[in-house]
Amino acid sequence: MSTFVLLVPVKTLARAKTRLAPRPGRDRLMRAFALDALDAVRASTAVAHTYVVTDEDGFGEAIADEGDGDLNLALTVAEREVRLRHPGLGVAALLADLPALRTADLDAALGAGLHARWYVADADGTGTTLLAAGPGVDLDPRFGAGSAARHEASGAEPVRAAAPTLRRDVDTDADLRDAVALGVGAHTRAALALPPGWVKPTGPTG
Repeated sequence: MSTFVLLVPVKTLARAKTRLAPRPGRDRLMRAFALDALDAVRASTAVAHTYVVTDEDGFGEAIADEGDGDLNLALTVAEREVRLRHPGLGVAALLADLPALRTADLDAALGAGLHARWYVADADGTGTTLLAAGPGVDLDPRFGAGSAARHEASGAEPVRAAAPTLRRDVDTDADLRDAVALGVGAHTRAALALPPGWVKPTGPTG
C-alpha cells in the first residue's frame, strides 16, 4: 500500500554540485541525476505522491522552492502544503543526487520505520539522503553538513539496512565514479556518454 508523500528538492541547476570537476553540460548532468532518482521513486509501491521542490522546469509535479537558499525551510514549507493535500500519509524527503538509486533500496528504507521519524545516512555516514516521518509527525529536516548526527540527535532513528544505492549521493568526482560502479540510470548514462552496451545492474542490492 502506498503510504508516503515524497518530497525531492532540486536546487537551481546552474549552482548545483560545485565540488564536481568543471565539465561541459554540468547542468544537464545535475538534471540527469534527479531524473534517474525520480524514475526509481515513481516505481515505488510505498510512494503515493511525489513532488519536486524546485523552481526548475521539467521535473513533473512541483512545489515552488520557498526556502530562499535554505533547504530545510524549503522542505518545511512544502511539507505543510502536502500534509494539507494528503492528510493521513507519511512524508519523506529524498535528496535528488542519487543517480544509481534502485526502487528496492528506497522501499526497504521507507518500510524500516519503527519510530516516528527515521533517516538514511549517506555512504560517508555524515550526511543524510532520506528523512521520513509518519502521519501527523513533523518531518523536522536538518539537512546540511553533519546532518546525520543532527537528525539522530533530534530523535530520528537511523536505518540499518544496507541500501547502497540510496546511500550513494554524488558530491565529488570520486562519488560519481562509485555511483557509476553501482549502476546509474539512463539519464545519467546519456549525460556521461557511457558506452551503448553499458547496462544498469538489476536485482537485489546489499
